[in-house]
Amino acid sequence: MEEEKSTLSSEKGKTGENRYVIESVMKTLQILFTFRHSPYQFTIAEIEASTKLSKNQVFRSLKSLEEFGIIRMLANGQYVVTPIIYQLVPAVGLDAPIEEVAQPFMENLQQATGETVNLCCLVEGQSVLVARKDSKHGVRLTSTVGIRSPMHAGASPKAMLAFFPPEEQEKVYAMVPYYQKFTEKTVNDPDLLRAEMIETKNRGYSISDEDFELGARGVGAPIFDKHGNVVAGITVGGPISRVGYDKLPEFGALIIEEAKRISRLLGYYPNT
Repeated sequence: MEEEKSTLSSEKGKTGENRYVIESVMKTLQILFTFRHSPYQFTIAEIEASTKLSKNQVFRSLKSLEEFGIIRMLANGQYVVTPIIYQLVPAVGLDAPIEEVAQPFMENLQQATGETVNLCCLVEGQSVLVARKDSKHGVRLTSTVGIRSPMHAGASPKAMLAFFPPEEQEKVYAMVPYYQKFTEKTVNDPDLLRAEMIETKNRGYSISDEDFELGARGVGAPIFDKHGNVVAGITVGGPISRVGYDKLPEFGALIIEEAKRISRLLGYYPNT
């Protein structure tokens, strides 16, 4: 499953809703981020349609933001963001290394699944392992930080590849027949890999089923930067004796959520 050559070697909590999170605050922030989009001014009905939140929630959130001075209502009934938002700009920190931002989320995944979690960055068209959170099981996947691998096999490379721009994907597909075939399950047919990437993007996470190393299975999800570019991938996996096919949807849902959280801290907020 891993992007770098993993080995099975000798030698648990679930992620979920944070009990300290105030739901109404989260919904208010969701409403505030609606104003990222043109025409940057909206009625209550338009925000309700965009966010799928109730009219009562939208009204209460808008009035709270208005009371604080973050938004104001125009004469035509539309709301707009006020210049007070600029007060936050100086507080935005410098870009932190992805591995630093990702550490608590990697810990979440390791605790939730009990398996090894890897973080890989996209460097010069290859996947590079930059951080690892080992499983506490006696038999687990191990890998070497710093190892590079191509984009056609392994959970993290395929998670990133699936969200590449089409022209960048085609460059990889053209090289697939010349890439190393790590196992008999490694795909070296461009059309097969292209079809797999379509499935992966629709599903939201990749699946590595012994295509990088025999006996290893796992899932991966892409991480985006503030410009919406794929910059990394996060994976969780283990030996096939523990990670059965029935666990993949559960692991997939977990890894998508943690990848989204990492991306958000890097400045990414999707348009949809």
